Amino acid sequence: MRWNNNTSGFVLRRMSKIVSDGSRTEKCFKDKDANFVAKALREYNGEAVSSTQVYNHLRKWRQKCARVCKLKDLSGALFDHDVNAIMLEPEHYLGHCKDHPKDVEFLNTPIRFYTEMETIFGSSMATGRFALGSSEPLGVNHADSVAIKIEGHDFTSTADVKTSTEMVTNLLTSTIGAKRKRANFSEDEMLMMTNMTDVVNNVTNALRETGPAHVDPTLYLAVMEMQGFTNEALIVAYTYLLENKALGRGFVNMVDSHRDIWLRNYLAKNYYM
Repeated sequence: MRWNNNTSGFVLRRMSKIVSDGSRTEKCFKDKDANFVAKALREYNGEAVSSTQVYNHLRKWRQKCARVCKLKDLSGALFDHDVNAIMLEPEHYLGHCKDHPKDVEFLNTPIRFYTEMETIFGSSMATGRFALGSSEPLGVNHADSVAIKIEGHDFTSTADVKTSTEMVTNLLTSTIGAKRKRANFSEDEMLMMTNMTDVVNNVTNALRETGPAHVDPTLYLAVMEMQGFTNEALIVAYTYLLENKALGRGFVNMVDSHRDIWLRNYLAKNYYM
């Protein structure tokens, strides 16, 4: 079985529908689910595919989802819910992609099949529990189910705020005995609580005031699929177009031959040609 975006999307959409239709009594995938999807895929494209192949393909997408979760926690990263994109400042983006070139497909561009991945794997990625290890074969049935748990599907970006709040609460209650004796705080403890409260308030205000930058969902592919240029050069051009929205929209609307001319002129001026 040779997987492509079309067949991957088909499997993820079918599995996502199984998760979200509300008819399941247990929150895990069983053999019958994989068999159902494998049969539907055979009818869809005419290629022979087994439930084991479906399981193994889901493992690949689970690994992608785990990577997306880690990238969402990068310092300074913002998530644009309108287009499902992890946004980094241009300088941060270039530095990260230079060190981790495989992350290019997940940063400053709409993430392919993000909604389906979040629906299927969301909770296991967020908590790190109930998730299959990367070396654990999905084709092996454990107690009639594979360990792809789906209890809740939200990603969180405010874990640090919650943790800080819990620390303040624990500190406030730590000196209260069974008889609810009056708490006596030392000067250091009072200073710690004040500082924690300030940090929580500052982070909360920053989250309210900071809005994710809008990303044209087609810009990334319009740039990165151009032939005859190095990935490094295309990333430089893509970052420039992200900073200049009008130019980015114009580039998307160009035919390929005009995109090629624009890229060669821009990259030559910036010593990438």
